[in-house]
Amino acid sequence: MTIEYIDYGESLGASVGLNLPEPLSDLADACNDNSDFDIVEFRRISKDSYALVVDAGDGTFDAENPVGIRRIERLAFVLNPNLGFPWEVRALRSDFPVTMHQNHVEPNSPRSLCLYVEPWSSVERTWSPQSFLARALWWLRETACENLHQANQPLEQLFFEPADQFVLPEDYFERLTDTGYRIVFDQPLFACRGRFLYQARVVDGKSHPSYRGNQWIPITIILPPITHGRVEEHPRHLEDLLQKLESRGASISESLREAIQDLVPEGQSFDWPADQTTKILLVLGIPLERDGKTERTDVYGFAIDKHLGRLGEDLGALMRSPGENKWFRNTVIMEKAGPLNVDRLDSYPLTPVGIRLMPSKQEVREYSGIAESPCDFSGVISGLGSLGSAVASIWARESWGDWEYVDHDAIEPHNLSRHIALGPCVGMAKSEMMSMQAASMFSLEGSEMSKKNAHVRKFTDDLQWLDGLLEDKDIVIDASTTVEVPRDLSGMDRSARLATIFITPSGSSSVLLMEDQSGYIRSLSLEAQYYRAILTNDSWGVHHLEGNRGYLWVGAGCRDITMSMSNELVSLHASILARQVRLLSDKEEAQIKIWDYDGLSGSVRAHDIQACKPKHAEVGGWTVWWDVSIEGCMSSLRENELPNETGGVLVGFIDRKIKTISVVLARPAPEDSVSTPKEFLRGTAGVEEDIDECRRRTGGIVSYLGEWHSHPRGCHSNPSTHDRIQLDYLEGVMARDGSPAISMIVSDSTISVSLDQQTTMVELSLFHS
Repeated sequence: MTIEYIDYGESLGASVGLNLPEPLSDLADACNDNSDFDIVEFRRISKDSYALVVDAGDGTFDAENPVGIRRIERLAFVLNPNLGFPWEVRALRSDFPVTMHQNHVEPNSPRSLCLYVEPWSSVERTWSPQSFLARALWWLRETACENLHQANQPLEQLFFEPADQFVLPEDYFERLTDTGYRIVFDQPLFACRGRFLYQARVVDGKSHPSYRGNQWIPITIILPPITHGRVEEHPRHLEDLLQKLESRGASISESLREAIQDLVPEGQSFDWPADQTTKILLVLGIPLERDGKTERTDVYGFAIDKHLGRLGEDLGALMRSPGENKWFRNTVIMEKAGPLNVDRLDSYPLTPVGIRLMPSKQEVREYSGIAESPCDFSGVISGLGSLGSAVASIWARESWGDWEYVDHDAIEPHNLSRHIALGPCVGMAKSEMMSMQAASMFSLEGSEMSKKNAHVRKFTDDLQWLDGLLEDKDIVIDASTTVEVPRDLSGMDRSARLATIFITPSGSSSVLLMEDQSGYIRSLSLEAQYYRAILTNDSWGVHHLEGNRGYLWVGAGCRDITMSMSNELVSLHASILARQVRLLSDKEEAQIKIWDYDGLSGSVRAHDIQACKPKHAEVGGWTVWWDVSIEGCMSSLRENELPNETGGVLVGFIDRKIKTISVVLARPAPEDSVSTPKEFLRGTAGVEEDIDECRRRTGGIVSYLGEWHSHPRGCHSNPSTHDRIQLDYLEGVMARDGSPAISMIVSDSTISVSLDQQTTMVELSLFHS
């Protein structure tokens, strides 16, 4: 049987002595050294393009394969150094089958085999003539054996990939039937390497659409599912498209007529000069099936540069008003089964265009590698400064959670050095800027409505408003870099979990304090335990909260001040905190974590502090907080000194607004203390220096609170007469600066807390069950 080949280019003969490009000569040499290839001839394809024509085959697959690949195929290895990928392989047999992994070609041109998915910039690093020949044989073999497309590979698209692109909203197909939903395409916003990209713009479709000459008219049709199979060539015209789809069991004639009719409301007309074409964009949504299940819906587009009214006439959808350039819905003729002028549909040439949808939330999560994480929850971010906005932007770009944003401040010019905001945002409320950016990150619609997720106010000024805001929230992120928000929230009756994040003044460390899921360990206790970690860790705590290198005045007022910190450090810590909050938010336990960055080596060291259960006592109009670690420390010091009493100073911090006293540490007895079985007289050696160091390491927050001591075995923890006298003296001293003074006494099984001559006794956790 005679095999017919396509006459591709101009024959130059079979001599390798021709003045050919060196890479093509090298390929010819490789063919001469390989028994699987016989050189037929050289050809000139165009001015700068040459081809080596060979008969290729290694006999490694069944000659009767169902695909129709022959054991010997005539191939043209085409070289065009002016193209982005200089090499192409063409199958010259005129009846070479259409298969998967072929490139789009013009009608009546040889099939183009898709050998590589990587760009030439990657392939050329390892490309050689010998590997190129082997790749061609591999393509023939794998295609013949139907192995080129693996079972776990994404389904093949129905048509080849075109160049120009149209981008649709992520929910375009879901909202097609919504009343008033309409999109338009204006002039292309972007062009890259000669390819144009058009973005859809969602408009108010309540009024009758009035199309302008430079706008596309989209016609969208969703087909019934098509079985995964061969790749089709691009249809040349509308009739060709209908035939190709009908051959796959999908008819769109009726849907196309209805879609065109929907463009012209009842009683109104489509007005357009008869001698001018319209820019029609035909969008097809084609569900692809594998094993009886729809795996995905592919979207294809075709540009039709013809008159919409005349197309509607030929399809039986519209009728022209005699003597006028007006087309109306044809409700009578629509009852017929097929197009009236089916023989004229080949006069509507189709130009393939790419259709892309903005990614859905689920797709964004898959692209970000977080699809397995819990992502559907509601949260609030308080504080949209440099850190808060950076973290919020990361989560928005991952589509992790649904957020509302709270900040009372506006973007100032000096913020731009390390804020995600851009110049045009100066003067805009930070919360509104963040909400609008998050809403528009994957949306083509206007972002004005996104302001409903923004609150321009201080977070805890109105607790009634705050209670309503947090009612349906799962998590609160405090990035305000203040103590007010976490302390105020500690006392609220809420179910939302609180996580506090901040960067230390020097920019070298970042901190995460996250409550447990039950809300038992609140942020006030985590703050105290964080300070204790600083005070008890000499390896990293000594310089952890040391001040910034410098402050800069950005205005005339004494409060117009900002700190000096590189955006590099903000971005570094924002990335760490954003990821860690996401990973840890699914865990039950409370978290105290610190990350230290070494500016010289670039390493980051993590410190994980185990959070302890809090304890508290209501006494003298105050709530005194401590935790089981402090109890354990005092009990251990007591046990070591029995039968003598022991004690020391208490350090911590006071919040007068919420009336809380938080104990951070119970210090051991100074060396000059007097301990006997009946009394304890606390010495003074090193005490003042110790308290000063506590203030220095914590930025002045942790200071002297009062005293603690132990009672002998068998005694209760109530204050003795002598203890009362000592407490009176202590309260007098502390009253000089208006501070309360507390005394804590630990015994065998209880601990007492005294303040203002009032005492509350609490069981030790060791004995409480």
